Formats: sequence, C-alpha cells, structure tokens
Amino acid sequence: MIDLLFPKKYSALCLKSAFFGFFAHTGFVRGLSEIGFKPSIVTGSSSGALIGALYAAGIELSEVERMVLSLKKSDFWEGNSFTQLGRFFKKGWKGYSGVLTGQATRNLLNPYLGGKSFSDLPVHLGIAVSNLTKAKRELITEGNVLDAVMASIAFPFLYEVQTFNNSEFLDGGIGDSEPIKELILDPSIDKIVIHQINNSRPISKSVIKRAFDASVSIIESETEDLKTLLAKEKGKRLIRLETQTPYLSPNDFSLGKFAMAEGRGTAYKNKELILAENQFSLFPFPI
Repeated sequence: MIDLLFPKKYSALCLKSAFFGFFAHTGFVRGLSEIGFKPSIVTGSSSGALIGALYAAGIELSEVERMVLSLKKSDFWEGNSFTQLGRFFKKGWKGYSGVLTGQATRNLLNPYLGGKSFSDLPVHLGIAVSNLTKAKRELITEGNVLDAVMASIAFPFLYEVQTFNNSEFLDGGIGDSEPIKELILDPSIDKIVIHQINNSRPISKSVIKRAFDASVSIIESETEDLKTLLAKEKGKRLIRLETQTPYLSPNDFSLGKFAMAEGRGTAYKNKELILAENQFSLFPFPI
C-alpha cells in the first residue's frame, strides 16, 4: 500500500561534455562508487558519454583508471602529417571532415564496449549526439553502444563526421553538453547529480575562435537556466557539481592523474549533498 501512495524514486547521473575531461569524470565516478551513490541511469555527452558508457557497462573502475592513465597520443592518433595530408588529397575538400577517422579510438575502446548493445548494460544509459542529417540533438538509448560513443566524442575538425544508421553525427556537446531533459521528464527520477568540468582552457588569441567559444558558452548558460526552471516545475532536484582541473591537450596528459584525483575529491566533498534523500511530507495534502 505504501508503494502505491509513495512510488519508489530513483537517482540519475549526468556527465557533461568537456575537452579531454575523461580523467576528471573517471575520478568522479570512482568517488561516487566509494561513497555509495548508485544511479539507476547515466547520461553523458562527449567525454562524459565515454566514461558514462564504461561505467554503465560494468567495467571495473580500476581498469577504467588504468586505461585512462596509460593513454598516450599515439594510442588514438592516426598516422603522421604526411599520411593525413595524403588522406586529405584523397578525399578532397568536400569529403574531408577531420584529422582523425576515429578507427584507432574505436580499436582502443573495442575490448570494453565492442559488440555491446544498450540493452546489454547493467545500468541504463543515454548518450547525447548531434545528428547532422536530421539537424537535431538526440539522446541515443538503443542500438550499438560503441557507435553512439564514437558519435558523441567526435569533436569537430579533430574527428571525422561519424556515420551509422543512415545518419551523420558529430560531438554531443555541440547540441547538448548536459543531457538531462529526458531525466527531468521521467516521473520515476527525483534526483539528478550532474558533473561538470572547468578545464582551465586558455583563451584563444584568435578573435573568431574567442567569438565561437563565447557563443557556445552563452547558449549553454541559457539552456542550463531553462533546464533548471523545468526541473523546478517538475519537482526534480538538480545537484550540479564542478571539478576544476588543469588544461589537458592531446600533446600533454601529464596532469591527468591530478585531474582524476580532483574529480574523486569532488564526490567526497559533496557526499552529504549527493546522498541526502529528498524530504517528502507523509501528508502531502491538508488534513
């Protein structure tokens, strides 16, 4: 009878997009596991999609840490300047869309996610992608997990446009760096923990690049405000937590271990907030 009056509610986790943010996300997820937080669903965008997928697939976090910390540029970088220039000429201006095809990255992730479908995962998963063919943001929740991850991490001009299911895709962070809309609208979820990363990315000297980065930040800020308003209307509790990390680039992962430790620390510092239950009155109506 009590379950009919007060249906069980679940928690969710969202890992936001961040440029090479998989170090901090890995640490944060490790910290959540250690403090006892177990989400019923995980959503992620870009680097958050990658770590979210590994977590949802049940990969041991110690193995995820080992893989991430041992990562070198040569593990995902394909060829050299000459081979990349050759690929550019072979594909031509109209066919070339990025420095990396993504095949090396796919090979790196294949032992963990290869052949897995969303329905195989022990934890529900949603991956945000930017569907260029349909010109819309999508949250993929079925089909091949590795395909979805590759689409979500395909940072523009770094990775080629990824193609599957008759559609072209790019980085999920373009359309939605914080994929929580579906979580807010799900009546079974009452708490959403969101991990975002401030990676101290240096300000570009290029006016065009600064304008682009600022435009993205403005759009992200506005949509975040709208999601907050929607969550309030739906009675959902959003817990946005931020980890400050040093800047990481493909050429230098030396501070990755520090970023991972900072992410783990974010979970521990906010343990009480993360684990606190929503307070519901036993008598929701006047008596």
